[in-house]
Amino acid sequence: MKISKMKSRKIRLTLLLLVCTIFTVEAQNIVPDKKLLYKEINGDSLYLHVFEPQLSKEPTAVIVFFFGGGWTGGNPKQFYQQSKYLASRGMLAISAEYRIKSVHGTSPFDCVEDGKSAIRWIRKHASELNVDPNRIVASGGSAGGHVALCTAVVNGLENPNEDLSISSVPNAVIGYNPVYDTTDKGYGHKKVAGRETEISPCHQVKKNMPPMLLFHGKEDKTVPFENANRFRTLMKEAGNSIELIAIGDVGHGFFNGDFFRKGTGNKYFNLTMYDTDLFLAKMGYLTGKPVISRDLKHVSCVGDSNTKRKYPQFLQQELGDEYQVKNYGRGGATLIDGSLYPYFKTSEYKNSLKFIPDVVLIMFGTNDANPRWSSDATRKTKFKGSPQEEFKSEFIKLINTYKEKNNKAQIYVLTPMPIWANENPKKENIVGRKEQLNKWVIPMVKEIAQEQNVKLLDVHKLMKKGFKYTIDGVHLSREGYKVLAKKIAKKIR
Repeated sequence: MKISKMKSRKIRLTLLLLVCTIFTVEAQNIVPDKKLLYKEINGDSLYLHVFEPQLSKEPTAVIVFFFGGGWTGGNPKQFYQQSKYLASRGMLAISAEYRIKSVHGTSPFDCVEDGKSAIRWIRKHASELNVDPNRIVASGGSAGGHVALCTAVVNGLENPNEDLSISSVPNAVIGYNPVYDTTDKGYGHKKVAGRETEISPCHQVKKNMPPMLLFHGKEDKTVPFENANRFRTLMKEAGNSIELIAIGDVGHGFFNGDFFRKGTGNKYFNLTMYDTDLFLAKMGYLTGKPVISRDLKHVSCVGDSNTKRKYPQFLQQELGDEYQVKNYGRGGATLIDGSLYPYFKTSEYKNSLKFIPDVVLIMFGTNDANPRWSSDATRKTKFKGSPQEEFKSEFIKLINTYKEKNNKAQIYVLTPMPIWANENPKKENIVGRKEQLNKWVIPMVKEIAQEQNVKLLDVHKLMKKGFKYTIDGVHLSREGYKVLAKKIAKKIR
């Protein structure tokens, strides 16, 4: 019996790790299972990009997403990551095409018509899709969220060539910073001039609306948060079921994941999809618990080649699905200028900020200690002072850039790895580098950590017995970086 339980636990853990992998590492390669034509109009063909759940004998619920883009641009890929996740949870998920101004020369009213057509087509073909026609969710972000809301609250704008005996009203709505008000108090009034309230959800609220879940950033400058609050109040006053999840310190489009907004991470994708999952389960559209962590922490690993070479990959494995670890190491990088790769001038540095990390691991000094740079009087730098003073100044500057990006970030300063000069004494001034490292780099890193009130991880001490793992006196083997990752994980978990 104990063996059976252990096996069952291992299977569940394996499935969880598999799902987490899908939405982190492999989030860069998401494609729909198929595309289905749902509408032809004025020579244009519109398709549903379908993500299928595992085979189910019973009809499943279905969600259809509409992308954002101000009714002018955008594409269905925006909701591929969300669709794949919900399909993995057991419902049919669709990211829909609809007409947009930049491609079709259309207006927001045509977008709403297409949204209604998509709901009607899905309900009409429920049997072939193996979905329940009474469990259809309309969803979307920004202008696409507006389309989803309008399928529920706006009467009319139906395509007369369709079977209007089939309802285009969804059974639930989930919106990610949607447009609620198309007058001058909201967004897009110039695009609907003369008809400002016709497709303005705030002006179309009535009784018996489908239940709704809405997400909105408090710092949204495109669709004011006030609009979201007002729409919720109007819906509640009309006796409708609605939940608004307000998220602080984020603006418009925060809900996108790493697949659509590369480099931004999955922090808010996870948060919104976790609560979306709970809402759908409460509706009876999903079963079980979410298989992602709601409070995902972003971890930026910043440094030189000892960061670039593998340890962040193993750190991800050690920390598990509550963290998303990204490697922003650059081989040969220094903090002092005039070297091959001053870190502030690299794309890795810029991308590490874009990620907006919650945890930052900074490990520099191995290359700064190289006499080739630290002892070169002709090295080109604008800094007025010694290499040691420049290193400290640039290190503090780096720490502050991450504090400014996220004032709640946990910042860890790592001393450089040990250098085993006897392993490869003739390569790259390795003896001189070791001397400089011990003479001033490591003491200065410890000094910086104390002065800047950030946490210190003495990697030099943690790995002092790691000689057996070094491959050239400076870098580690694969097994060595695994050991390093395990030691770091214990300190920050």
